[in-house]
Amino acid sequence: MTERKIGPFRLGKQIGAGGMGIVYKAIYEETGKEVALKVLPPGLVGDQKLLKRFEREIDILKRLQHPNIVRYYGGGTHEGQRWYAMEYVDGGSLYDILKKKKKLSWEQTIQVGRQLCAALEHAHNAGIIHRDLKPGNLFVTSKGKIKLGDFGIARDTEATALTAAGKTVGTYAYMAPEQIQGNVPLSRKTDLYATGCLLYEILTGETPFVSENPAEMLMMHLNSDPYNVREKVMDCPIELDALIERLLAKNADDRPYDALAVHTELTEILKKANEVATEASPQALKSAGASASASVDPATGEVKPKKKKKKKDQSAIYEQTWFLITSLVVLIGLGIWFSLGPGEDSLYVAAKKAMSSGDRVQEDDARRLYILPYLETYPEGSYASEMKQWLKDVEIGQLEAQTETRARTKRDGRNGFQKLCISAMQSESDSERNPLEAIELYQGLIDMSARALQDSKAAAEDSSTDQKVNEGDGAESNASLENAEFWKVLAERRKAKLMKAFLALENRQTLLRDRMIYADKQMGSDNPQSGVLIFERFREAFRGEKELEPWLDYARYRRDNQQAEMPGVPDSAK
Repeated sequence: MTERKIGPFRLGKQIGAGGMGIVYKAIYEETGKEVALKVLPPGLVGDQKLLKRFEREIDILKRLQHPNIVRYYGGGTHEGQRWYAMEYVDGGSLYDILKKKKKLSWEQTIQVGRQLCAALEHAHNAGIIHRDLKPGNLFVTSKGKIKLGDFGIARDTEATALTAAGKTVGTYAYMAPEQIQGNVPLSRKTDLYATGCLLYEILTGETPFVSENPAEMLMMHLNSDPYNVREKVMDCPIELDALIERLLAKNADDRPYDALAVHTELTEILKKANEVATEASPQALKSAGASASASVDPATGEVKPKKKKKKKDQSAIYEQTWFLITSLVVLIGLGIWFSLGPGEDSLYVAAKKAMSSGDRVQEDDARRLYILPYLETYPEGSYASEMKQWLKDVEIGQLEAQTETRARTKRDGRNGFQKLCISAMQSESDSERNPLEAIELYQGLIDMSARALQDSKAAAEDSSTDQKVNEGDGAESNASLENAEFWKVLAERRKAKLMKAFLALENRQTLLRDRMIYADKQMGSDNPQSGVLIFERFREAFRGEKELEPWLDYARYRRDNQQAEMPGVPDSAK
């Protein structure tokens, strides 16, 4: 039989099919590399809607370069057939594993969830909503790594939607309420709902709602509550049960803020359980294409083989022999670890790569896997200063993400710093408000943090001469000092970004005039201090900006309650 070819590829067996085309295992003849080749059949090329979706899927995959997303290699047209090549994943899909083994342990479920969330965070940051998360679209390598694929109905939030208004897409068992209703704009929260459905199924062996009638299942998503996971899986951590319950919230606003937040929670659940390395069941690993004698790395989700153990000695001294051998292995292992463990340079290179990715999930992993181990092992190392700065950057990023969540969900801050930061973020996101307001609020946070830093330093100096101050009080002072420093850096970064955008606005002179007029009115009100504060923060924020010198002078005179003439606004700026 003549082998079929498409472009530079020699086709093998069919490995998938759907409304968006047929997928073949294929060989790139030039190199012999195995790929998955997706082909739009000739009979469908004339369907402009399907062709546009096929082209859009290619455009989406081009933009997504992440270790947990199936990689795109290239595409073309062969004798009227549109095709593209992508990474071939050799371990089947999560659907194949669940079909054989029904469910996985809660530890393995977390590993799947962390890798899926890493992929979603990357996609969502690129403006892509998958919309069709299900076990069949999560592919598993022979080493146990998850790869998200099939972006056939993914939605590009930056492009015009191809789905008609009111029409639902996706797979019934994993569809969010807003996706079913079809009249609410979809967001990353839609994928988080499907993630909750997936985690529920991996843990319990069935989806949250089960029905042979599609219409009934859709109504369940809208109106019913599933059983709690712990009612079906007794050993499931209560925190994981609670997280899945929040992911399955009917109201999108009640779900976690984003995939990064879910990833962080899943990681914390593992930490809380003190799981240094999660042991996977031999059956599940075998289903994924891995050896039965293997373990899952909790950091990467990859399956690592173990050395085979010899048969146990069944003699009368069995227990003593086992104990001695185990002790010897532990001692040898510790010796190898301390002598051949990750070196200073390798930890630095890995941390630098992750920190330059711009991906919060990778930065969070860098903190735990590279930065903290480095600082613990090499506190005075060659890269210690840079590592400490990266550690601060990651922790400031986490603080910023938490505060953004509270600002978005209109929740109160936990302390004075966060309350003021929430006000600034809400002002920043409100297009109806003068952008100078957010800049002033961030300047206020900078001033508050600076005062706290001064107070903390003074208190620390006093405590060093006071023999009655105990060690606990000193630790508390240091914590407060660091907390204020983080808020100060966060506010400075956001303020700088807003100032740059403001100075580039064509109507900045008009916005300045409006803000000064408002401050003047406040000066004459029952609360003149609020007007003084506006003038003062404006001067602090824009100090040294030559273009704004007339406005800075005006603000100085008015702050001191002196009369001054407001700078003129050019007609072109009005």
